[in-house]
Amino acid sequence: MENVDNLIKEKEELNHLINNGIQFEIECNEPVVIRGLFGIPRRKIIKIKKQFKIEETTLSTLDRIGLESVELVIDEKSLKESDDSIVVARNIAMKQARRMARVVAIAVLGSDWEIPKSNRNGVIHYVENTKAIEELTDLFAHAIKPSQLNQLCLAINAMCNLSDFLNSTRLIATDRTTMPIRVEEKRMD
Repeated sequence: MENVDNLIKEKEELNHLINNGIQFEIECNEPVVIRGLFGIPRRKIIKIKKQFKIEETTLSTLDRIGLESVELVIDEKSLKESDDSIVVARNIAMKQARRMARVVAIAVLGSDWEIPKSNRNGVIHYVENTKAIEELTDLFAHAIKPSQLNQLCLAINAMCNLSDFLNSTRLIATDRTTMPIRVEEKRMD
């Protein structure tokens, strides 16, 4: 009975997290224009804190994050068997750090990673918002620390809500009562 109660509490916490999203803050450099001597404008770089929010992903965002995730390749065998696993880990970090920043950028943008466009016939299609993705990717690549990245990846996985997606897929993919029975399968019985 205690296990059931724990599962119910865990599901409630997950639903609360998914419904409210998760906010995080990073410290980054921002150029500002200040008036110097005689009112002459001068640029200065200051550190500011920016807040971002990751909310439940749409199916297109889930698909896009999945596309980026497929490109993440970690050779576990060489990582475990190498005499110098630190060098292998650094090479992986060098190759995959920007891609991880891109995953976070897509999760933060949510469905805004795509721009709706209309053609002459009035049909709407979506185009990738590369400018916004690249700007956030650059920002996150320079501002997110590995410990914060780990927490954000856990949050992104929670916001993707894969359990509900898979349950919905299973619900639709089950054997239907109207499904035709193939003659070949019937003869084998």
